[in-house]
Amino acid sequence: MAVIILTMTACATTQQKDIDTEVQTPTTDIVNTDPFEKVNRGIFKFNQDFDEAILVPFAKGYRKNLPRPARLAIYNFFSNAAEGRNLVNSLLQGKLNHAVDSFSRMFVNTFFGMFGFVDIATQTGLERRVEDIGQTLAVWGAGFGPYIVLPILGPSSGRDIFGLYSYFFYTDPLGYIDDSTSRFAMLVLDMVDTRSRYLRASSVFGFASVDPYLFARESYFQQRLDMIYDGAPPVDY
Repeated sequence: MAVIILTMTACATTQQKDIDTEVQTPTTDIVNTDPFEKVNRGIFKFNQDFDEAILVPFAKGYRKNLPRPARLAIYNFFSNAAEGRNLVNSLLQGKLNHAVDSFSRMFVNTFFGMFGFVDIATQTGLERRVEDIGQTLAVWGAGFGPYIVLPILGPSSGRDIFGLYSYFFYTDPLGYIDDSTSRFAMLVLDMVDTRSRYLRASSVFGFASVDPYLFARESYFQQRLDMIYDGAPPVDY
C-alpha cells in the first residue's frame, strides 16, 4: 500500500490542475446567519468563563513547567495522529495530491520520527494538509447551516457539527483507545497543549473588538471559508 501510494506522487503533481477542475465546487453558503444568537451568546459567555477559570491556568502551568522540546514533541504527536483524518477527507474530496502528502507525512513521521514525536516530514518539505468532515461535506454540496456555539468546543455550524463524532472516534487513532480514562486523558492533554499555544493570541482577542462574540463569529466564518477553498476563496465571498 505504501509503495503504491508513494509512486502516485509524480502523477498527482502533473494532474493536479485537471483534478481540481473535476472536483465539485464547495457550496459554502456562509451567510452571516445566527438564528440562535441569544443562546449562542450564553454559551459563549460560559466558554469564556471556563477558559479563564480552568483552561488558561492549566495552559500556563503546562507551558511554565514543561520544557519547549517536550511541548513540541507532544504537538508533533497529536499532529501526526490527525494525519489519518486528513488522509481520509482528502480522498473523499478528490484531492489526490493532498492525500499523498498526508499519507507520506504519516508514514515518515510514524516510522522514522519516533511515532510522530519528531516531525521529520516537515523538514523534508512535505506540507501538512488539514482536512475535516465539514470541509468534505462542503465539497459534496452541503450548506453551511446555522451558526452554533458548543459548550467548551466553541464555534461550529449545522454542517460542521456532524463531523464531531467521526472526529473523535473514527478518523482519529486516539478514538480507538479502549480504556475510556486513557482516551479522555489524551483528549485533555491535546486541549491543554492547543490552548497553551494561543495564550498570547488570547491576550489580544479582548481588544480586537467591542463585541468579542461578533469577532469570534466572523473569524470562524472566514476561517472555514479559507479552509474549504485551501486558502483561495472566490472573490464573491
